[in-house]
Amino acid sequence: MKIKFLGTAAFEGVPSLFCRCPVCSRAREAGGKNLRSRLQALVNEDLLIDFPPDTVWHSIRFGLDWQKIDTCLITHSHSDHLYPEDVVQAEPGYSHEHPTLHFYSGKDGYEKLGRYVFAPSMKGGAALTLIEPGKRFRAGKYDVLPIPANHDPSTSPLFFSVFRDGKRLLYAHDTGMFSEEAWSLLRGEKHFDLVSLDCTGGLGKGGDWRDGHMSFYPVLETVNRMREEKLIDAQTKLVINHFTHNAGSTYDEILPEATKAGLIVSYDGLELEF
Repeated sequence: MKIKFLGTAAFEGVPSLFCRCPVCSRAREAGGKNLRSRLQALVNEDLLIDFPPDTVWHSIRFGLDWQKIDTCLITHSHSDHLYPEDVVQAEPGYSHEHPTLHFYSGKDGYEKLGRYVFAPSMKGGAALTLIEPGKRFRAGKYDVLPIPANHDPSTSPLFFSVFRDGKRLLYAHDTGMFSEEAWSLLRGEKHFDLVSLDCTGGLGKGGDWRDGHMSFYPVLETVNRMREEKLIDAQTKLVINHFTHNAGSTYDEILPEATKAGLIVSYDGLELEF
């Protein structure tokens, strides 16, 4: 399998729209990997994770092939992960001759997407399935286990174990430290070949982020427990992802500490095979 990180920022992006804080200023000056759009990923060529307002930009920048993309998992209903208004573009009047895009979402995202997906004007351009934590399902070519996330409960938050062709991905955003219920579900997955963990708080210059999101040292605690539980090994690729300017560090500033810890720092356009 492979994963491409299309966007790697939290809600504000980096730099944030109106902001002149030191991180945003340094990111603007340095450019390159320091510039981040809202979180989204593409697995292989057919599975999207999340549908943010930057989806149109990601499609243009990375040349997404919508003749191949037929599945989209939604982590939760916050607008930087789910922008349902743009689902209207799947209607025949806006986009012609494309496969049905199948969305899978928890309750709140399901309700928000349903206003558009179930409209008569959609005419098969999109489809929608309600999913629940702990209940495994088949999405296109993938076996998916949704896991309850430590995040705003009003958004029906989930993160995902995704399996195909003998390889397993853990995509854990937006979440703080995992609950014991989550750990119990993870143990049933046996082994992960790539793990992408929420590190919204960056190096933790503003303090450790443990609930709702994580920062560097809570990530290391999570990685250590995954090793103890034998869910990962030396071959597992470990990625930190979903950064805010409020964390106090740019990509260039996070990279040395992450590299010492054996972590890959995501950036927009990073592609990994596993």
